[in-house]
Amino acid sequence: MRGSTLVRLLDERADRDGAAPALMTAEEVVSYRQLRDRAASVAEGLVEAGIGPGDRVALWLPNCAEYVETCFALARLGAIAVALNTRFRAHEAQDILSRSGARALVLCPEVKNVDFLSMVAGLDRRALPALDTLILVGSSARPPEAPADLRTVPFDALRRAGTRRGAPAPAADLRVTGDSPCNVFTSSGTTSAPKLVLLDQAALATHARHVASAFGYGAPDCRVLCMLPLCGVFGFDTLLGTLAGGAAAVLMPVFDGDEAARLIERHRVTHTNGADEMLRRILAASDPQRLGSLREAAFANFSGDPRALVDAGDRLGAHFFQTYGSSEVQALMCYQAPGTGAERRALGGGVPVADEIEVRVRDPETDRLLGPGESGQLEIRGPNILAGYLGDERARRRTLTEDGFVRSGDLGYLEGGGKGFVYLARLGDALRLGGFLVHPREIEEFLEGLPGVGGAQVVGVSLPTGTVPVGFVVGDGSARLDEEDLIARCRTRLAAFKVPRRIVRLSAFPTVGSANGVKIRRVELRDRAAELLREAP
Repeated sequence: MRGSTLVRLLDERADRDGAAPALMTAEEVVSYRQLRDRAASVAEGLVEAGIGPGDRVALWLPNCAEYVETCFALARLGAIAVALNTRFRAHEAQDILSRSGARALVLCPEVKNVDFLSMVAGLDRRALPALDTLILVGSSARPPEAPADLRTVPFDALRRAGTRRGAPAPAADLRVTGDSPCNVFTSSGTTSAPKLVLLDQAALATHARHVASAFGYGAPDCRVLCMLPLCGVFGFDTLLGTLAGGAAAVLMPVFDGDEAARLIERHRVTHTNGADEMLRRILAASDPQRLGSLREAAFANFSGDPRALVDAGDRLGAHFFQTYGSSEVQALMCYQAPGTGAERRALGGGVPVADEIEVRVRDPETDRLLGPGESGQLEIRGPNILAGYLGDERARRRTLTEDGFVRSGDLGYLEGGGKGFVYLARLGDALRLGGFLVHPREIEEFLEGLPGVGGAQVVGVSLPTGTVPVGFVVGDGSARLDEEDLIARCRTRLAAFKVPRRIVRLSAFPTVGSANGVKIRRVELRDRAAELLREAP
């Protein structure tokens, strides 16, 4: 299905079910026809702002109609949407904007008392030579704090642009194909900076159709609560699967357990997907009778007992199960059908949503392909996989095998008697923090840029509430190192989930010699970090 595009997916749905609700927000209900027409109008406005095929536009937005309209508008132009996590702060945002070469940034000036516009004003413009336009959602006038050297465009002006041309151009007239690069998401890498995963239109549109079919999003009464942030593939694939099935997507700007339960009751939500802790908070916030419409929820397990969560779903009369995915192979790659036992549903993985998706397992030490029940690295090939990494061809070659399989970096095994597999854990050192995969080196390099820090190591400690980072530093003699000051500096420039719980100064890191040189004993640091947190009051 390499001819599939996001443009065609939305146009076909608008032609078939134009009056049906596509998006439901606190402010409005947007039909499929309205969504298609708005996306076409925004595309016209983006053209007037100088955006064209191949240009990168960053979105620093909560879940909202404007986010969806912009993504489909960029798809119509053959431009690329670059997702910025709203939990990122200035340090992370500048890195992504710089490496992506974004020409425009779409943002809300303020969300939940977080001043995004002030963070933009504080960015080092010398590192962002391509950025020339700010597109502001919810603001009709140029705010005084907007950087003077950036053109400012109200989002509503983009929406009005298409009215000057009339009906939107049909998909067949647009110069986009399935191979057109479309969306960029971040993924933890082996270096400090997150890799920029590039997905093309065919991968997104084809996978969306497969998700819609496997997850039952084509049912007449289907309504899906989109509570995961659209800046990640888990949330974005939930949205696209919903639209591919013709269901209504109930957009939740910022997650809250009480509000999620209220939305489920109010809109008669039938499906949702999220992190395990999200589902626990929903269950804790509401009388089960209020959740009576909920039939199914796929989740990723980051903390707690997945079997207990599956059993809680059973008591509710809902089908809860773990799924599998990543930025490189997309989220919701697997489904676990009704009737699957609770013990299996509590495990990661499942059966791929499409026959074209192939999974094999390789021994990372011997390079031997393994049979059912043997644990090794999961390798995945199919129409759902990445096109590459933006600006990093070497990373693409490292990730893809010669025959086109993605080296997932995940440990798992094949199940006997079918296409299913079980995901066990990450093979590498990446940490799952706040529901996001973060490589320790990203935090370490930030710490090493602070005055007085000569070197840094960050490890993860598993707590009942999830994994938290703990930092260790050695000084360079240029400044006094104070733990509280270091943590405070992290809080001002890093997302909250990346801020180390403790930062401990050492005279030297523990090391061990090997055939390949001296290595830092990270196991020893993990043990010490765990002991520190056990001793904490």
